[in-house]
Amino acid sequence: MLLYIMIFVSFIIATIFGLYFFHIFVAPKKIEEIAKMIENGQTGAAIKKLNEILEKDDRDSYAHYLLAKAYKIENNIQYAILEYRQVLKLAKYNENVREVEVRTILANIYKDRNATEEAKKEFLILTQIDSLNYNHYYELGVIFFNAGSFEKALSYFKKSVALNVKHDMSLYYIGQCLYRLGQHQEAKQALLEAIKIEHTNYKAHYFLGLVLRQMSDYEWALKEFEIAGKSDELRVKCYLAKGTCYIERDQYPKAVLEFEKGLRYARKGSDAELNLRYFMAEAQEKMRDLHSAIMNWESIVKFKKDFRDVQAKLAKYGEFRQDDNVKDFLIAGMAQFEIICRKMVEALGFNISEIDVSEMEVEIIAIEPEGRFRNMRRTNRLVKIIRNTDIISDVELRRLHEKLKSKNAARILIITAGEFSQSAMDFSNTRPIDLYGKSKLIEILSKI
Repeated sequence: MLLYIMIFVSFIIATIFGLYFFHIFVAPKKIEEIAKMIENGQTGAAIKKLNEILEKDDRDSYAHYLLAKAYKIENNIQYAILEYRQVLKLAKYNENVREVEVRTILANIYKDRNATEEAKKEFLILTQIDSLNYNHYYELGVIFFNAGSFEKALSYFKKSVALNVKHDMSLYYIGQCLYRLGQHQEAKQALLEAIKIEHTNYKAHYFLGLVLRQMSDYEWALKEFEIAGKSDELRVKCYLAKGTCYIERDQYPKAVLEFEKGLRYARKGSDAELNLRYFMAEAQEKMRDLHSAIMNWESIVKFKKDFRDVQAKLAKYGEFRQDDNVKDFLIAGMAQFEIICRKMVEALGFNISEIDVSEMEVEIIAIEPEGRFRNMRRTNRLVKIIRNTDIISDVELRRLHEKLKSKNAARILIITAGEFSQSAMDFSNTRPIDLYGKSKLIEILSKI
């Protein structure tokens, strides 16, 4: 009996020793071999072996970690997430399994999959357990920036720079945040610092250009857009930005040239193309090249009918698209414009005493012709002909009304290609002012 007991005890001791030997020498060697298999691209076989290990011991955090790694390599991201989450749940960390590494991998997976809230949670934890790593603060800044929380994003980018003063992208985003918050001088400084660290940071050059444009430093802004345009990603945006700089400087032909360059690279029907055409049309409208402007507006509505105020623009120039007389009136050079206006006044039965011509309007002192009764007093009229399509307000009427006496005129006649505001019509009702809008203009032009 004693012999059986001794045999049984010896068996138990041998089993315990065997398990100890297996866990100390055999198991580690086996799992390290699996790790090498993963490194060598044998992920399918590794996954099979790791699942076998986990069937025996589901609390093996290293096996879960390696399984997550293998799934990630195979692009089975959902399974990889489950395994990484299991590693964090077990919380058994060692030299092979580090919490910071696991959370960083998981946070980046969430970021790449646009799972913003999950990514944000992981990066927030990382700022607690790995507080000296600038990148965690940077990634949080990007998340808040993309969500439109610029002040919150700014605080994280500043923490990132405090830990790594040479991180140009943190400085670039600081510049972006400050630009969007209207702090242009501070934004300019941050972007200059980013460029000083990395002169090929074309995004920083581009946003520096936008900041300088807001500060009306157009010459410098154009130089920055020229540099940023070396980036294929930013090329079209830079042509658009340069064009708008020229519009703001009233250099419309140069603006059109930049927009035309941009259209060579813009994808058909993209927002970039529509914006290029929109601002090109704005420049062409200012140049009185209404035919080209309308062509661009019509091209825009083919792709997007409700883009900005294009429908209103087309409606505004509806007669131009249908009536050649109106077209000639709107786009004529100054000499031809004067001739048309003279004919209009004569068609109304007046003689011209004085005329003052500018690009967009004509002011005429018109005299009624002598009638049958020679003793009847003839009266002068102050005639104002305007060829832009803006709405005329009472301010213009008041200005003209004040000139009546000095011009020795009894009445005012305003003819416009646009319309009159309600306040203008109310003002004219009790004063010697006649208002001829778009429809009356078309009628007069048809007579000449």
